[in-house]
Amino acid sequence: MLSSIVLQLTAKENGRIHGSTGRAVHGFWYQQWQKTAPAIANVLHQVNGHQPFTLSPIMDLPHPQRGTTTIRQGHTAWLRLTTLHPEITQRALETWLPNLPDTVELATIPWQLQNIALMPQEHPYAAQTSYQTLEEKTPPSQTWQFEFKTPTTFHIGQEAYLPFPLPGALVNSWWRRWHNFAPRQLPPIDQKLLQEQLFVSHYQLKTVPVRHGRRLTIGCVGKITLRAGKRQADKLSAETLRTLAILARYATYCGSGKHTTQGMGLTILD
Repeated sequence: MLSSIVLQLTAKENGRIHGSTGRAVHGFWYQQWQKTAPAIANVLHQVNGHQPFTLSPIMDLPHPQRGTTTIRQGHTAWLRLTTLHPEITQRALETWLPNLPDTVELATIPWQLQNIALMPQEHPYAAQTSYQTLEEKTPPSQTWQFEFKTPTTFHIGQEAYLPFPLPGALVNSWWRRWHNFAPRQLPPIDQKLLQEQLFVSHYQLKTVPVRHGRRLTIGCVGKITLRAGKRQADKLSAETLRTLAILARYATYCGSGKHTTQGMGLTILD
């Protein structure tokens, strides 16, 4: 089971937020687990050695001025969390969500929890599905358009990051998450052929800094379109195209690139 949950919030007081809010959401997530199910909190880092969830920052905030965001009482916002492992999803729905308080503190500001959205009818980024459904119900395609709603970057070296979503880096980030958490593996992808036959056909991206204390990471936000090549020689097989289509839908849950548990890489398939 995969879950995308949106918490809709209203600020109860005026306040100021310094820097990004991804770490604040991350701390809130863990604190709530410690209160409601400490055993789950202790294993969130240990599912196949990877974290089986993603967290957005607080979304729909005013534009910051010199790194500071001013919040007025009554301002509405939301945050999104996804769970990628069946056990974590079940415990989140049965334990974590029902025990949320009416008022949550995020980035030193108290927020009224107005609604918990689980389905698209309640919020466009809320949804519930399963790995099996993604495999069985994903239609074939050769073109995919994505929007990166939060800054997205890719680790390319010891301390180096690339704030541009190269096709291979995107697919490999989704592939790793699928193979860490899905009950059934997808067919392997020929990396050389992928590099030669999956292209960026259009993009509208801009770079955005993400500040967490002294850490500064540069990511990109905006839209990108990937297209599979149509060359007859060495073209991508129908099986590979199907795998790419499944991973493209999975990206909406698993995010892209680095620091997806701290507010980065929120990816939406248009």
